[in-house]
Amino acid sequence: MERNFVKIVECFNITGLGLLTELQHYENGIPPNTQIIDSNTDETWIVKKRVHHGILILDKSEKYFECETESMHVDSVFKTQSERKIAVDKELDKRKNGVYMYLIKAEKKKQKSKPEIGTELKIKKRHHNTV
Repeated sequence: MERNFVKIVECFNITGLGLLTELQHYENGIPPNTQIIDSNTDETWIVKKRVHHGILILDKSEKYFECETESMHVDSVFKTQSERKIAVDKELDKRKNGVYMYLIKAEKKKQKSKPEIGTELKIKKRHHNTV
């Protein structure tokens, strides 16, 4: 994948929060208020903040980027220690492949709510104002 692009790996609409999205990229992080645009449809989403995974925070193996100044985290519940270990390994594998979670939102209310899985979006510009 080219620099200045992100690929949609997963995307879930979380009511009251926004779109919890797994983005694959090889940037040095994506700052809050960055626009990502679908070149085919001109639909634009705004990156609100990075979402860290609680199991990687506890494992002291989550990856952090200096420019990602707003964040939150999600937690998981496991029945056994082996289930937790499998989940940690799966998340670490995602990081090795440049996959990170972010909260994003549609820039315009009239566009479709979420981007298609597999779509590559161009990092258009980075805003400095708040969303």
